[in-house]
Amino acid sequence: MKSKLFGVLLLIEAAALLLTAGVALHYQHTAGEGDAPYFLLTAGLTGAVGLLFYNIGNMLKKSTLQIRDTFFVVALSWVLFSLFGMLPFLMYGTMDNVTDAFFETMSGFSTTGATVLDNIDSQPHGILFWRSIMQWMGGLGVVVFTLAFIPSVAKGSKKMSLFAAEAPGLSVEKLAPTMGATSRLLWIIYIVLTLLCAIAYRLGPMNTFDAVCHALTTIATGGFSTHQASIGYFQSSYVEYVCIFFMLLAGINFAMYHFLFNNRFDVIRRNEELHWYLVAILGFTVIFMARFYFAPHFDVITDEQLASHPQSEAERVRTSLFHVVAVLSNTGFQGSNYDYDLWGRLFLIPTVAMMIVGGCAGSTSGGIKMIRVIVLFKYIRKSIYELIHPSSVYTIKISDQRVEEMSVKRVVSFFSLFFILFIINVALLTATGMKMEDSCISFLTCFSNYGPGSGITGPSGNFDAIPNAAKWLLSFDMLVGRLEIFTILLLFTPSFWRAK
Repeated sequence: MKSKLFGVLLLIEAAALLLTAGVALHYQHTAGEGDAPYFLLTAGLTGAVGLLFYNIGNMLKKSTLQIRDTFFVVALSWVLFSLFGMLPFLMYGTMDNVTDAFFETMSGFSTTGATVLDNIDSQPHGILFWRSIMQWMGGLGVVVFTLAFIPSVAKGSKKMSLFAAEAPGLSVEKLAPTMGATSRLLWIIYIVLTLLCAIAYRLGPMNTFDAVCHALTTIATGGFSTHQASIGYFQSSYVEYVCIFFMLLAGINFAMYHFLFNNRFDVIRRNEELHWYLVAILGFTVIFMARFYFAPHFDVITDEQLASHPQSEAERVRTSLFHVVAVLSNTGFQGSNYDYDLWGRLFLIPTVAMMIVGGCAGSTSGGIKMIRVIVLFKYIRKSIYELIHPSSVYTIKISDQRVEEMSVKRVVSFFSLFFILFIINVALLTATGMKMEDSCISFLTCFSNYGPGSGITGPSGNFDAIPNAAKWLLSFDMLVGRLEIFTILLLFTPSFWRAK
């Protein structure tokens, strides 16, 4: 069964490569670009390996995927996708080494948006489209796509476990009687949002290619752009507000759109995570606007930093809102005024805080997720309350529903593991030669699947200059962050493989 599922997943990637080859062939005909043969070759190779795995799976004794198998399949599928997906970059010469190519590809599929490229505008359309389609495929996850549209491939297996291993959040919420139907519903919502976003972009100054590519990466909250200057390239307030709107939507639990379509406004109104997500956007926007306004009164702000700030009230509102939504949704796009490193140290701390938290569970955004932060604070409040009133019974509720004790333990464990990973990774990244501050921010931005970091990896830089060992470690961090620690951690736990 594992071989068959791997085969189907690779065939899906081959289909995406063929679609990209079609785009490249169009621009080869109209603009003389030469990347199409490499996408055709990679598609053929990926498809051949996929068919091999599929046939092996058919020949082997039929079995169903057990829980341990689901975590293995999900984790390894992301690695396989990155290994095959990096080939066009190497063949065409976009990158000249495996390290950079794998880093860029893992960043794409994990929707991180960190890049080693400093010449994006000079890349052919096929390469740019492949960067976008990678992020779109990784937004909801290819395993979830398989459950949605090819459910027979995992017939009789633990589909709930497959879904949970890839889908982010505290728990899995069924929106339909089966996990296949739930996956299909989520992907339909995802596709509709992408189409609406592309249309909205196209109504502005973007051409069709840019509109499609940016729609793919906006709804995936990935942040890859067809231009080095990102969204700021267009110098359009319309484009920035469209981007803000759809980044905000992409950071919301997709189940809310199902309830909206079915007139379940009561469920939406009670959703505590959505409430705090919107409150956080409003609150941080006000904080950034206030800091821009009062910055001239602080001696620590230099003239160069002041020159990088938005000057008018309208620019302050748009810049603050764009930055907050881009960071909190973990999209990582950059607007006209984008360099938060240049704004001053006052702006970095709230940026990092938003980067870590991220958007809602069940969305395409990265980070720890708003729901876990809510549960953690309620757990702390519960602990304090029980110290004051030892005989009282205090339950944690989210959206008027009791949170099971096991879920609370998992949240606490998640934060503990996150802290341990932070310490280990900062030590390892520093050992590769990176500065302490760069190591801290680089781990946080890759684990949170945000993209830009600070300093040499900041919004005005990229990850090309960091050591190769650091790139491999951060590539692993992207995967761990995208699959939210436990899926990867279980693979390194001996008792997990011994358990029956």
